[in-house]
Amino acid sequence: MTTALRIPQPWDLAVFLAQVTAVVGKEIRLMPLPPGLADGMPCGVLLESADHIVIAYDAESSGYHAEHIVLHEIGHLLLDHAGVDADRARRATIEMLFPSMDPDSVLRVLQRSDYDDAAEHQAELFASLVLSESRTAPVGSPVRRTIFRD
Repeated sequence: MTTALRIPQPWDLAVFLAQVTAVVGKEIRLMPLPPGLADGMPCGVLLESADHIVIAYDAESSGYHAEHIVLHEIGHLLLDHAGVDADRARRATIEMLFPSMDPDSVLRVLQRSDYDDAAEHQAELFASLVLSESRTAPVGSPVRRTIFRD
């Protein structure tokens, strides 16, 4: 069964995330990383546990870029990219970025590691299409009809 997502008009990330939450069946929490904490880290990180999903992003990013990062991680989620099993993920990274989360409760970690990876291209395309359509395409446009159900 395919589930359609609607791009809110006017665009509203919270409304879009509510739709994604309904599709995946888990609460999605956004976590802006404090200035300096994201230095040397991927732009965004998705951690999935049994009952919720956390998407962390660089709080110093512009509003548009922050939304793109979040949508990139949502793309990984909706496209069911495997990520890294928590057992193999770097515990220190999980403990540093998510000190209140037990690393043993993490089911998978999705983060940028290689820009040439097919999954990265897919997630980047998903985020770009959603943002492009949210700002320019009227309801019923060919791209919207191809990707989303109006």
